Amino acid sequence: MKTNPEQCGTTLNICLNIVRSLAVLLSPVIPFSSDKVFKMLNQHSAIDNEQWMNAGEPQLLDGHQLGQSEILFTKIEDTTIEQELSALGHNTEVKSETESVVSNYAALKPQITYDDFAKIDFRTARIIEAEVVPKSKKLLRLQIDLGFEKRQIVAGIAEKTTPEQLIGKTIIVVANLAPAKLMGVESQGMLLATAADGANFALLTSSTNVEPGVGIK
Repeated sequence: MKTNPEQCGTTLNICLNIVRSLAVLLSPVIPFSSDKVFKMLNQHSAIDNEQWMNAGEPQLLDGHQLGQSEILFTKIEDTTIEQELSALGHNTEVKSETESVVSNYAALKPQITYDDFAKIDFRTARIIEAEVVPKSKKLLRLQIDLGFEKRQIVAGIAEKTTPEQLIGKTIIVVANLAPAKLMGVESQGMLLATAADGANFALLTSSTNVEPGVGIK
């Protein structure tokens, strides 16, 4: 306003025209508020007569006099919100408990497409050998039978199960995962298991006796 009053006036005029356009576009949703905006903008025509296709055209010209301004939306105080929630049978304790339950779960990962999912080759595999990786408390080295070949997988489940409990189990593995080394031991795939500890830990297995190497869709 101090350095360039003409540009300032142009900016304000553009902003007011945008407000007018929004009032027209939102009139089917908030008709009473849109009508108030029209009165504050000192528009003599009824907002019901406006057309969406013309909403973007600037109607407030240079020198246009505005009407009486007023608060369009009254601020809702916290006490009012609490009263409304109480009337609906809600309370902050219930909300806190709900938020606590939700926070116990891991956040969902970014959404993928079917094409992304289709790239993963899930197969059944039978565990034929299992042993703890030397100098490691968490890693187990598993020898698995994929039917068409045998492979080695390293899994961080040593604190949740023992090698003896795994022998003979038919598990689900990602068969086309690029090899990686863990503690110097190569892993040629990845088994599927719940990410939870303790009682909620479980390997993903088949509900019936399935041959190794069967694909999963």
